[in-house]
Amino acid sequence: MKQVLRILPFVGAYYLIELSAYILLPSSWYGLVFGLAWALILSGICLILPRLVGRVFFGITYLFGAAWTLAQVGYHSVFQKMMWLSDIGFAGEGATFLGDVLGAFPIGWWIFAVLHLAVYIALLIWFPVCKERNVRFTGVAFVGTAIVLLVVMPQILFLRDKSVWGTRSEFAQATSYKAIYRTMYDAQNVYRITGICQMTARDFWKHEIYPLTPFSKVARAKDVETLEAYFSRRPQKKSNAMTGIYKDKNVILVLMESMDDWLITQEETPTLCKMMEEGICFTDFYTPIYGSARTFNSEFCMNTGMYLPTTGNFVFNYVTNDFSQSLPSVLRTEGYSAEVFHYNTAKYYSRGVFEPALGYEKYNAYSDYETDKLKLYDDNLLFDNEGLEERFFRQGPKLNTIITRSAHLGYLYSEALSKFALHKYPEYRHKFPSEEESCARVKAKLVDDMFSRLLQELEEWGELENTVIIGLTDHYTYGYKNTEELMELSGVEEELLLEKTPCFVWSLDGPSVKVDKTLCTADLLPTVWNLLGVEVPYSYLGQDAFDDSYEGYAVFSDGSFIGSGLVCQKEKNGAYRIIQNERQLELTDSDWQQLTSFVEEFRHMANLLLTSDYYKQENK
Repeated sequence: MKQVLRILPFVGAYYLIELSAYILLPSSWYGLVFGLAWALILSGICLILPRLVGRVFFGITYLFGAAWTLAQVGYHSVFQKMMWLSDIGFAGEGATFLGDVLGAFPIGWWIFAVLHLAVYIALLIWFPVCKERNVRFTGVAFVGTAIVLLVVMPQILFLRDKSVWGTRSEFAQATSYKAIYRTMYDAQNVYRITGICQMTARDFWKHEIYPLTPFSKVARAKDVETLEAYFSRRPQKKSNAMTGIYKDKNVILVLMESMDDWLITQEETPTLCKMMEEGICFTDFYTPIYGSARTFNSEFCMNTGMYLPTTGNFVFNYVTNDFSQSLPSVLRTEGYSAEVFHYNTAKYYSRGVFEPALGYEKYNAYSDYETDKLKLYDDNLLFDNEGLEERFFRQGPKLNTIITRSAHLGYLYSEALSKFALHKYPEYRHKFPSEEESCARVKAKLVDDMFSRLLQELEEWGELENTVIIGLTDHYTYGYKNTEELMELSGVEEELLLEKTPCFVWSLDGPSVKVDKTLCTADLLPTVWNLLGVEVPYSYLGQDAFDDSYEGYAVFSDGSFIGSGLVCQKEKNGAYRIIQNERQLELTDSDWQQLTSFVEEFRHMANLLLTSDYYKQENK
C-alpha cells in the first residue's frame, strides 16, 4: 500500500493534463475516463522502466502533454478550433504573431500553465525510490487496467448512438459518435467526445502511423471510386452567358490579407469600391477555414479548388501530389507564365516549395529584392522595385498572383504594420471609437493604395485593357480582439456570419454584375474557368457561380452551412441551430437528414480529394 500511495502523485500529474483541458475547454465525461486510462498507462511505463530511464520518460511525456494541452486551449480561445499534431508544422508561421494573441488567453490558462510547471519540476525531482519488484508489479497492474479501459470505453461510447438515433440512416451514421471516433475528420468533435489524451493518441495512430501501412493504399483506391460516384451525380456542365467573357486576358489574382467586408468603404477604399461596382461582385461569398492555417487554406483553395485537410494530415505531406487541375498548371498549358509575389520569405508556409508544386514557375519574395525592412511593409514595393516590376510585367500572357500584407493583424498602435500605416496617414490615430478600428481602417487604406497603383501601372505598361483582376480575401479580421465590436461593425448577430468576405472580378471592359448567390472559396476556380472560357477535364469540389443548376452554398469544416435560404450553426453537442431562415421553410425530419447528409458528404469529399491524390488518378 505504501508503494502505491507514493506512486499516486504521478498518476495525478498525468491526469491533471486531462483535467486541465476538461476545465478550460469542457468535453464529455467519456474524456475523463479515457484520460484516467492514459494516466495509468504512462505512470505504469514510468514504473516499469529503470529509474533513470523512467524519469526521462516522465519528463518528456508530461512536458509534451501539458504543453500540447495548453496550446490547444490557447488556440481554441482565439480561433474556436482544435488542432491536430500535424499542425505543429505551422508553429513557425504562427509564432510571428504570438504576441498579438496571448492577450486573448483566459486567466485559467495562465493558472494551469504555472501549476503544470510546478508539478513537472516537483515530480521530476521527487521520483519514487522503491523496491524494484514492487514498483514494476504496480506498473504492470496500471498498464493492464488501462488497456481494459481503452478497449471497453469505445464500445460504451458507441452505445450513445443507439439511444439518441435509434436508426441506421445515413445522417445518423455520419454524425454518430462512432463515425466521429473512427473517421477522425474533425478535431473539435473528436475532442468533445474523447478528451485530450485519447484524441491525441488516436490522432497519432490515424494520421501518422496508419498512412504508412499497406492498408492505406487500398483505402485510397476506394476513396477515388467514392469521389467519382460523387461527381457523377452532378448535372453536366454547360456554357452560359458569362462563358469566355475574359478569354485570353492576362490574369492578376490578389489575395487580400484580412480585408474584411466592413473595411470596404468609399472613404478608406474608393478604388476597391469602384472596381466592385464596375465588375462582378459576389455579395455573399464565404472563406471557410479548413485545416488550421487560415491564409494558406484560402491560398491553397483559390489555386487548386481544394481545401486543406481537416483530417490531421499535414498539407505539406502532399507536395508530391498531382496538381494538374490547379489555376497555374492549367493556364500554363494555355501558354501563360505564372508567378507569385509576396513580401515574406520562400520558407514561410514553405511557399518556395509549394508554389512550384502547384504549377507556378517562380515565387518572388520581396525580401530577395529589397534589404530595407521598412520598405517591405509597403505592398507598393512590387512597383517601386525595378527587379520586381520587371518580373511582374514580363512578356507574354501571364498569371500574376499577389498576396498583400498591409491589413494583417494586429490592430494596435504599437504593432509594426499599424505604425507604418499611421506614419503615412497620421490622421487615422484616434479617428474611430476604438484603437482596433482605427488601425484596421488605416491598414485597409494601404490595401486600396496598392490597387490604385496597380491600375495606374497597368495603364502605363499598356496592359490595362488586356487584364482581368480577381480579388478575394483570405479570412475575416479574426485578429480583432473585441468580438462584440467586430460583429457590430460587420452588421451580424452570429459569429458564423463573420466569415463573409469580399470577392470580385474586374476588367476595364467587363460587365457590371451583382451575384447574390451564396458561394465559397471552392467555387472560385470553376467560376474563373468559365469566365476565361478555358475547358478543363476536371471535376471540382466547388461549382461555377453562373451555373443555373447550382444553387450555391458554403459548408464549414465544423458542419455549419449556409444555403437553401438557411444559415445553420452546428453546435458543440452535434445539434443544428437555425440562425436565419429567409424562405420561412418548414423542415421535416427527412429534410434535415437530406441537408445534413449533404453537408457531411461535402466535408468528406473535401478531404478525399487531397488525401487520395484524386487528380493524379484522373490523368491515368
